[in-house]
Amino acid sequence: MRPEFKYGLLTGAGVCLWIAAEYLLGFHTTHPRIGEYTGYFSTLIPLVFLYLLLRRKQSSAKDGRLTIRQGIASGVVASFLAALIVYGFMLAYNRWIDPDWIDNALLVKVAAMRAKGIGELQIRREITFYRNANSASGMIATTVLAMTVVGAFFSLLLTILLRFKKQRTAP
Repeated sequence: MRPEFKYGLLTGAGVCLWIAAEYLLGFHTTHPRIGEYTGYFSTLIPLVFLYLLLRRKQSSAKDGRLTIRQGIASGVVASFLAALIVYGFMLAYNRWIDPDWIDNALLVKVAAMRAKGIGELQIRREITFYRNANSASGMIATTVLAMTVVGAFFSLLLTILLRFKKQRTAP
């Protein structure tokens, strides 16, 4: 199996398991204020797996050097595959596992916006945007496209880091 597929599958599964753990711990239901922040930590999963992927690609390169282009290409493939897995999981999650999570999250968001004195018209716009972003078509952009673009960016940074690290350790 190509490393991009292996690490893409691991990343997708890892993010899905993270979301499932948040649900089981009540961060999407009874403790949505905590869940508002725990989702950010799921970003570490693709970061770690992309690092492992790129380190493996670097070690298997003929001269031990990974080009920026190779690093980004590998990261994009792995990130896109992971994004498709997360997209499929989120479709199922939104429909069958926890269809009320969006409403729970919006309760917290709306309360915070009202506490800041944001007008009702703006709050309605935010609610509409949030619901659309979490629809099946909206998640193509918010999940598939975003995870792939973030993966490309992480891959660029990690490839530069690995190249710099390799230069520092070279005799």
